[in-house]
Formats: sequence, C-alpha cells, structure tokens
Amino acid sequence: MNKKSLLLIVLLIGTFLLTLKSFAQLPAPQNDSKNPKPASASVYNLGLKSYEQGDITSAITFFKRAIDIDPDFVDAYFNLGAIYKKQKSYYNATQAFQKVVDLSPEDSEAVFELASCYLEDKKYEKAKQYFSLIPSDYAKYNDAMQNIEKANKYMTIDSAVASGDKEIIQAPETQAQLLVDKLGKSIQIPENVNESTKQKPTESTTSKTSHEELLAKTITKPPGETTNSPNVRTITANFNGPAGIVKDSRNNFYIVNFIKSRIDRLMPDGKREVFIEKLGLDGPIGLTIDDEDNLYVANYSGDSIVKISPNKTISILADKIAKPYYLYLDQKTNKLYATLQGNDSLVEIDTRNANEPITSR
Repeated sequence: MNKKSLLLIVLLIGTFLLTLKSFAQLPAPQNDSKNPKPASASVYNLGLKSYEQGDITSAITFFKRAIDIDPDFVDAYFNLGAIYKKQKSYYNATQAFQKVVDLSPEDSEAVFELASCYLEDKKYEKAKQYFSLIPSDYAKYNDAMQNIEKANKYMTIDSAVASGDKEIIQAPETQAQLLVDKLGKSIQIPENVNESTKQKPTESTTSKTSHEELLAKTITKPPGETTNSPNVRTITANFNGPAGIVKDSRNNFYIVNFIKSRIDRLMPDGKREVFIEKLGLDGPIGLTIDDEDNLYVANYSGDSIVKISPNKTISILADKIAKPYYLYLDQKTNKLYATLQGNDSLVEIDTRNANEPITSR
C-alpha cells in the first residue's frame, strides 16, 4: 500500500475552492513493496515533527533529505507538494506531485492535487489532462469534472482578452466566474478548522480510511501509544523529535530532542529531567559517549559537533560542517567519526582538539 501524509484539510466552499489537506494526520500505506527505508523514514518523521512545530523550512529540508536517501519515497514527495501548494509555489508543487504520479499512477489523490496545482498555475491544458484521469468512482470525480469546465472557461476568457473580444469578457457568466474566484481566494481557512471532526481509524474502517490515517500505525505513533509487539514496552514518551540515545557509567540514559534542541536524562529510578537545552545545541540528532561520560552531539541544524562534559561544560569539536548526522567514537584512538548528510561524506575528528568551552554550568 502507498503511504502519504495528509497535509491539507478537506473543505469545499461552493464550487470554486480546491481541496485542502490537513498536515495533522499521517498517510496510509497502499503498497507494501514501497515501504520506505528505515533511515529515510526516520528523517521523514522529523519532517512531520518540524511541520507540527511550525518550522516549515526544516520540514522541507527533512522531506528532501528523505528523498535523497530513498528516491522512491512517495510520502515525502507528496508532503513537499502539499507544502508548496499551501505556499502558492505551484511550480515546485507540480514537480513534487508529478513524482508521486510517476511512482504511483493509480493514486487518484495525487493526480487530483497535481491537476489542481496546474489549474492554480494557469496551466489549463495540463490541468484538464490530469483531471480527465480521475476515475468515476473516486470521491472527487465531480469536482474534477467541474474543474475541467472551469479550465475551459478560463481558456475562453484568456483567448478573449488576447483578441480583445469585449463581448465575451463583459458577458455575465464571465464576470460571475471572475467574481467567484476573487471571493474564493480572499477566504482564509484556519488550519485547525477540522480538528474536532478527525477520527482515528478502527479495524472495521481500515479499508475505507484515507491514506494518511493508516500510516500512523506503521511509521509513527502518537506519544504514549503502546506498540502491538508483545516484546516491546513504552518506558517514557512525550519527546520532541527523539533521535540519538546513549547510556553513561551510572546507567543514566541521555536522549536527544531534535525539535527542542535539548537533551533529556532518564535515571535508573525512572525520573526524567532536562540535562541541557539550547545551550550549544541546534537541531541535535547524533549522540555518543566516551568512557569518562563526556557526550558528543551532532548539531544537524547548526552544522557543528559539540562535546558536553558531565558537569555540563560545552566545547566545540567542529563547526562549519554540513549537516552532521550519525556519530561513532573510537575509544582507543580518540577519534570521532561523523556522517555528514550535507555533502554525503564521512569525516574523522580528533576529540582531543576541542575549542574553548562555550560556557559551563
């Protein structure tokens, strides 16, 4: 099954507004053979988190990176298209939705969104081409047919303007269409308008639920939701984009929170606290630890790697490096290895050559 995150809320105002999809839910799998690679799914989920936190720039970056890792990741393309459509960047939106259609030509939702973007971008022939592909049993078939009529009207109006045909331009139906469009574009729809009507899919409705609801069961789960695997239990939840995790000599766990630029400490007795936040951290992902309990953190958003001592002294090990991701520490040689997603490379860093501390606590 195909997976694709629902980014726009479905609302139809008269016959002149296009469909909007809400980002609050996740897409559903439609073809198991297209399950994303684990690495790309991880980056993709960071994109979802970033969007939920209002960080659109990071969301776009993560979705693009997920595509770099897995060029067939349909969900990431769809999310990019939905974001670009919302930003009215229709050229970029059509590029993204076109990839979805190329990879999943049977996906009527993607075809409809692609056609809608072409319509908004005044590429009327393209819009008609893709609206005509919508099958009659699809829920938005009537909308597609109406949009084909709308495209034909726009083409007639454009032709009349080009030829100076005032009779067509001043015709009541032409003026009515232009007025409807003007009113439609002036209406602002709040993103949370449909929050109260969202429903979580049940086993009995799985076959009828939309794509985005189903993926919530396969890639990500709401905080605190238990797993279906009998050998897995939830220890703690409510993180903000959890990434790297390590354990020190006193059995404390340290978990990176990407969204909050924070590291939480989970103690053996179950108590949890903020170990350090913001200070020296900027979109951290990778995390490792040495035998003296010094933490090494890869700041993905900050293009740097820092060292944090047990007493919270923070030193810069490397800066101006492109999107550091995973870390590996060789205790014997004191060399730290980092994968850089910004330039697809592996680098070696001497941990003994740290810069002066940023600050200490």
